[in-house]
Amino acid sequence: MFFRYANYTTCIRSDNFDAIEQEVTRLLEQEPDCLRIPQPPQLVCNLDEYLWEVIVRKLGIVCFFNGTGGWIVGFFAGEGGWTIVKTWPVDLLCVRAEGASRPRLSALAMELGCDAFHFRVTRDDNGILLETDATGHIFISGCVNAEESESDQFYDEQVDAPGLPPQFSLLHVPQLMEWAMRVNVDPEIARIEAEYERLLVEAPDSELLFNLEDEVFKGYAERIDNALAEVIDKSKSWYVDLAYDVYTKPQSLEAKGVRLLYFQPPTTYNPHPVIVLPPEPLSEDDEDESF
Repeated sequence: MFFRYANYTTCIRSDNFDAIEQEVTRLLEQEPDCLRIPQPPQLVCNLDEYLWEVIVRKLGIVCFFNGTGGWIVGFFAGEGGWTIVKTWPVDLLCVRAEGASRPRLSALAMELGCDAFHFRVTRDDNGILLETDATGHIFISGCVNAEESESDQFYDEQVDAPGLPPQFSLLHVPQLMEWAMRVNVDPEIARIEAEYERLLVEAPDSELLFNLEDEVFKGYAERIDNALAEVIDKSKSWYVDLAYDVYTKPQSLEAKGVRLLYFQPPTTYNPHPVIVLPPEPLSEDDEDESF
C-alpha cells in the first residue's frame, strides 16, 4: 500500500521559550557565517514556483526543494512542559554541523540541560525515533527509508535498534507517551479491523464501513504519530508545515502562539534531498484537492 502521510517533529522537555531561543541561536551561529536574520529568508523562486514545489512534496514525489534559501525554526507550546519544535529544513536538528561529532539536537539538549527527541514518519510509513538526554547521549530506534536501510544509518548516526518498532529507550517519559508508542497493539484497533473485514463481506455498501476506513488504513508509524500528538500537542501545531505557513498564512502560526527564528545558513551547508517514494496515479479527487 502507498502512504502519503509524513511528519517530522522535535520535542524539547522545557517550556522556557527564551532559553530555547537563546541556545538555538547560539548553536546555529557557531557555524561559519550562519546569522540570525529578522525576516523570513528570501525565496529563491517566485511564490507560484514555491507553492508548486510544496504541492509536489506533499504528493510524495522526489523533491530537492531548497526554495526558501534559509533556515526557519518555530517553537510551539506543548503539554506537560514540552515545547514542540518545527524546522525547515525538516532534518535541521537531526544532522551534524560540519565537523561536529553529534547531531545538532544532541548538542542543544546538552546546552539546555534537558531531554529532547525527534520523531519522523516518512511517506513509506517508516517511523524513526531519535532520543537525546541532557548529557548528549543519543539512542535511535525504528525503520529508516528504503534508501537508507542497507547501512542502518539515520543521517550520520548509527541506528541502535534498526527494524524494530520505535520506542523510548533512553528517556524516561510519562506513561501516556510510552502508550502512544505502543498504540498499534491496542485491542480496540484489532476490534475495528475485524469489524471492517466483517462488514466488507456482509454489508459492503454500509456507511459504517466507510466510517471505519480512516482508522483501518492508517499506517503503523502514522498511528504512533497521531497518538503522540494527542498526548503532547496543546497548540494544535503537530502537523504544521512550517515553511508553507510562514510564506502563505503567517496568521495561522500567530494564532498558535509560535515563536519564529530565521537564519542565513552557513557556507558549509549542504542540504539533504527530501527523498520519498513516487506517488500512485492521482484520482480525480486528488487532482481537485486543495493544498
